[in-house]
Amino acid sequence: MSTEPNRRLTAARAALGLTQETLAELANAQVETNTGKPGAMDADYISKLERGLHTWPGKHYRRALREVTGARSDIDLGFYSTRSKAATVDKDPSEVAVGSDDVKRQAFLHALAATMAGMVVGDPVAEAVGRAAGRGTPSRVGAPDVEQVDHAISLFSEWQDLYGGGVCKDAIAGQVKWATQLLDASATDRVKTDLYRSVGFLVDIAGWGAFDAGYHETARKYFHLALHCAEQADDWGLRANILSDMARQAIYVGRPDDGLSLIELAQVRQDRQTPTVRAMLSMVRARMLAKVGRAEDCYAAVMTAEEHFSNQNPREDPPWITYFDAADLAGDAGHALLDIALTGKHIEETRNRLRRSIESYSPGQARARAFALGKLAILELNVGDASEGIFYAEQALDAEAPLKSRRAKDDLAEMQKALSKQPHLSGAADLRPRLSQALTVQA
Repeated sequence: MSTEPNRRLTAARAALGLTQETLAELANAQVETNTGKPGAMDADYISKLERGLHTWPGKHYRRALREVTGARSDIDLGFYSTRSKAATVDKDPSEVAVGSDDVKRQAFLHALAATMAGMVVGDPVAEAVGRAAGRGTPSRVGAPDVEQVDHAISLFSEWQDLYGGGVCKDAIAGQVKWATQLLDASATDRVKTDLYRSVGFLVDIAGWGAFDAGYHETARKYFHLALHCAEQADDWGLRANILSDMARQAIYVGRPDDGLSLIELAQVRQDRQTPTVRAMLSMVRARMLAKVGRAEDCYAAVMTAEEHFSNQNPREDPPWITYFDAADLAGDAGHALLDIALTGKHIEETRNRLRRSIESYSPGQARARAFALGKLAILELNVGDASEGIFYAEQALDAEAPLKSRRAKDDLAEMQKALSKQPHLSGAADLRPRLSQALTVQA
């Protein structure tokens, strides 16, 4: 990372009489003019550019800053790339792409095996096929069978989004058992590949639901089975999604280093991923970086994710990433930044993103909206306006009431902990018994 200040950008801004905040606002508007989607720069980001902490903004940001300042080239604004042709340990994993496809694939599998050493319990693939074997196993499968799996994916994704993972864990377990038995049937190569991809997606959803409900051992087995299916389908995108889910679980159970390793493995071969997928992976990486104490790297990863998202083309996206919309982007950003905001850094940036997500979630995204409300309540109760924290905590309680989610309950416990530090806070007396009652209900 450069330690030399970027005097050219500072001089260009000063010549126009602009503050860092105003330059960011004008550049964001220019990004929207150029791409149809606003930028996410702020005064802090401009400050980092001027201090030389970031030397190479993304192309849309560079173009917008050139146009706002009237600069003819990137070098006129002091921007330069530190990338080299060879991958290094300091390089973002998304930039690593060397060698043939087969070499990359083998290197990936070797790295994955090393990362997951000691984490795998038994052989989830063999176990799943063994449990599924029975009289109902078909001898041959075709496209209609794949379509049935896809229908189950749609049904359980919507169910979990509305009510959390705990409400349908038994039903989805039955669907996974049925879908897994299809893998032993004969089929054309095309159908077999599509089947592995769809079953992998379904099992990943089952794993996410088990994780959400607090059944971590079950979730790990599902994720390992899903990863096997993605490998059989040779689907780098689905594999990346499953690894990102595994990374989130690793963070939740207190293994941040494993989480960071998993998400950086997920980011290998991003040249094969769409901008939406890159945005999601970068946002998950931001959460990992926050958990290992790399606050500014976390913030930079959030900005990278938001820039990737500004390049998205939903028509190019695989079906498993369709959930990741602007509301999820903002919600995940707020979640990633919360840990560093609680230390006093980037509080306003965290607050703004969480508010944006709450305003943007659809009725079908009840679980995600509840999480955002909970995170915002935790932020305000600890380092913001405590009265606002009471307001958001009450909304979070209302939103989380129908959910069967262990993680949602954890947010309520954090609110209760924050309230204990402010015994005389107005409104807290009414909120405390509601929190206590909600926490006695098992997720």
